Amino acid sequence: MDCSGAIVFLDQVERGSALFFQDILFDPAALWLSESLRQSGVERFLVVCSAVQQETAAACFPEGTSFVTSQAADAPARLAEFLSQVPGSVAVVTRPVLLAPEGTHFSLPGKDPGGKSICTLCGSALAAALRDGKGFDEALAALGDAKPWQDRVLPLKDDPFYRCATVEPMAGRLSVERMLRSGVRVIDADHTYVGPAAVVGEGSVLLPGTILRGKTTIGKNALLGPNTMIRDCALGDGVQVNSSQLNESVIEDGVVIGPFAYIRPHCHLRKGAKIGDFVELKNSVVGEGTKINHLTYVGDSDVGEGVNFGCGTVTVNYDGEKKFRTTIGDHAFIGCNTNLVAPVTVGAGAYTAAGSTITEDVPPDSLAIARDRQTVKKNWVKKRRKK
Repeated sequence: MDCSGAIVFLDQVERGSALFFQDILFDPAALWLSESLRQSGVERFLVVCSAVQQETAAACFPEGTSFVTSQAADAPARLAEFLSQVPGSVAVVTRPVLLAPEGTHFSLPGKDPGGKSICTLCGSALAAALRDGKGFDEALAALGDAKPWQDRVLPLKDDPFYRCATVEPMAGRLSVERMLRSGVRVIDADHTYVGPAAVVGEGSVLLPGTILRGKTTIGKNALLGPNTMIRDCALGDGVQVNSSQLNESVIEDGVVIGPFAYIRPHCHLRKGAKIGDFVELKNSVVGEGTKINHLTYVGDSDVGEGVNFGCGTVTVNYDGEKKFRTTIGDHAFIGCNTNLVAPVTVGAGAYTAAGSTITEDVPPDSLAIARDRQTVKKNWVKKRRKK
């Protein structure tokens, strides 16, 4: 395809806008379309939609996309202005479609032969027709150089069965093909799902059950899966994620996560951190080389480098009304079954004794013990048995 610009009409046909925003493998159809166009060389987008649709549509198109309200009186002038700024051919989309990359061919069961799903045309000629006072439909009909993309278009339908049986399997295969062309190893193509905006670095491996959603970026030589879902995250090189879920977070090089970890939004894991089984993180920074190996909750916390968390640690960050932060200095040692009642600070190099509930700040290089002394009642069980 040789198009540097695209015009997308979200409300050109009845039910068209709703279909544009239906999910295909976890991401809206409009995102699949815009990413396919962008990867094919389109650099400038103009989206024609209602004012109500604009916020939803903006999440599906690249930054810098222009939006025109279809009911506005100046819409033809805005279209003409956009076209005059785009050299060469322009892609025009008038109804929801799944677009394959160049060289891939779709079969089109049940396609309406009279309906134009998507076509290319000379932008300057269309701009001139619009400047002559013609409406878009009239101007498009008057042009003889519009070329339909019948070999690379699969029209979307308002039919869940059709989407599940036809469109989503095709989308899955397209995403796997894109990964393979990027030098990514996909172990099981039938059980790997990569969204249209996800980017994976060369040498990475996707194991069965891997799902990459939204604007996720993965570095080189990562190992993801099995059974892992990552949404809107940025992962560095050499990251390993096993049977875990990650959301809206930044994971630096060499971090190892899982199995069965849950990374909630707004976390930042620095280089070489280790997040083990049944660990939940939320809105926290975890320092370089820090280990949180098992059965631990860290929420609203700032954790330094080289910290070791014992099993069963909990940052107690919520009092029923407000959230509070916990701060842990470099190379601190948090003993097993420690409760850190925020707001609280554990200084660099400090220790907390196992089973402690820490409610006051711990100075650097200190040991905090917050538990009752052990009491042993000899022969208590023997006497109880006699009763």
